[in-house]
Amino acid sequence: MSYTSMNDFQNDLNITSPQNDSTQLLAIALEIAAEDFQDQQMQMLRNFSHELRTPLTIVYGYMQSIYRRSENLTDLQKDALESAILEMSYAIKLLQECLDLARLEVRETSLKIASIPLQSLILETIATFNKLHQREISFNSYESCVSVLADGEYLKEVLFRLFDNAVKYSKDTISISLDNFGDYVAINVCDRGCGIDIQDRERIFKPFYRADRSRSRLSGGSGLGLALSKVLVERMGGNLNVTSQRGKGSTFKVMLKSST
Repeated sequence: MSYTSMNDFQNDLNITSPQNDSTQLLAIALEIAAEDFQDQQMQMLRNFSHELRTPLTIVYGYMQSIYRRSENLTDLQKDALESAILEMSYAIKLLQECLDLARLEVRETSLKIASIPLQSLILETIATFNKLHQREISFNSYESCVSVLADGEYLKEVLFRLFDNAVKYSKDTISISLDNFGDYVAINVCDRGCGIDIQDRERIFKPFYRADRSRSRLSGGSGLGLALSKVLVERMGGNLNVTSQRGKGSTFKVMLKSST
């Protein structure tokens, strides 16, 4: 075999080299092992969450029953019981979110993808959110007839989590807007809070990661909300990302396929 250049010879050597074959095989083996390990982790998380949820729910029910009949308890005992109920409620919610995430990761949760009118869905989500939080949310949309391919109920859940995240980090009005990019539509959830440092912007979508470590787990959430939201959006064929400037706020952008 003749070669027209040294590069051709080196390229052929790289392809046929036993050392290169071994490296490729090793890389493939490591990738398979990593995927298998991740599957085992998710299975363990799912089993762990499922086994703990039932006994915790039973204990939580007994504690609430005792609290409703707390006439014979001292103030100190009532305060302790209230704290215990709050902690138990948090633990049950955390386990449920762990279970939801595990099911999504292994695709046990089925989504019903359909054409969803965005304006009405966003207004419904804002109305539901305002019943629980007395915060102003403005919705500015010149794209009143835009529809996307999504699961309506899960998209509401994603937006609700993003609204909740925004009000925790900003005391100002939360603004929602739409951008139409033809094949895709972006839902922008903007706040004027403290912003997110560059090194935290990708990590905030990882389970249990909090950019603001000074927040308590009760006021700052479980650290699973954004992870769940990102997986849900990706299962809908879209993407969730964030742009932010420290001290000026953040914009979470939900990108979904247009069906208009």
